[in-house]
Amino acid sequence: MNNKQRYQLRHAAGMYWLLDMQQPGVPYKKPIAINEMGAQIWNLMQEDKENEAIAKTLSASYGVSPEMILEDVMSFQKQLADAGVVR
Repeated sequence: MNNKQRYQLRHAAGMYWLLDMQQPGVPYKKPIAINEMGAQIWNLMQEDKENEAIAKTLSASYGVSPEMILEDVMSFQKQLADAGVVR
């Protein structure tokens, strides 16, 4: 199972959550709460978009420069890497 299948994005209780669908149960790995932009970045990453393409897409949606969005994309990916979700 690759990370595209292992981690699933869900929306519940007004939040977005990344769930590890392959965990054995003990110890239980809590879902990772992410905001709306994080969910959009995740979805674009699942489409194998490059960071610059993700930033350009979100720049149009948020009215912010691609350079500023690129910083957010890279920061989000670092958080995912620190959590062991991506490499």
